[in-house]
Amino acid sequence: MTPEKQSSRSTRSQRKIAVAPLSDFPPGTRMEVKVGRVLIAVFNVDGEFFALFGRCPHQSAPLSRGRLQGTVICNADTCWETQWAHDGEVLVCPGHGMEYNVRSGKAFGYDLKLRTYEVVVEDGQVIIVM
Repeated sequence: MTPEKQSSRSTRSQRKIAVAPLSDFPPGTRMEVKVGRVLIAVFNVDGEFFALFGRCPHQSAPLSRGRLQGTVICNADTCWETQWAHDGEVLVCPGHGMEYNVRSGKAFGYDLKLRTYEVVVEDGQVIIVM
């Protein structure tokens, strides 16, 4: 990337979308936000906020209605023993059960990643930064 393109990209203003007052968004809750034609699912996981593209690419099920759980892993890191992992950070699609890491947007078991968005709290408001 040329220096001119880098500087123009870094000076681009960020769009901030207010989701809800922090007091209305306690841990364990989720909200669905529509920005133009884009649906975004926002989750409060133990006080940390995560926002992802809100439709499953498989059949467009609304991910804000999916449950958060953990998953079983088995790999070289676990010495090939099954282990429960990512507790409360696995978003399960309500349509067909596809699992996504709510932190990264990556699907478990597939080469697929949902777009993620930064979430900040400013002046008592939960805000998506786009």
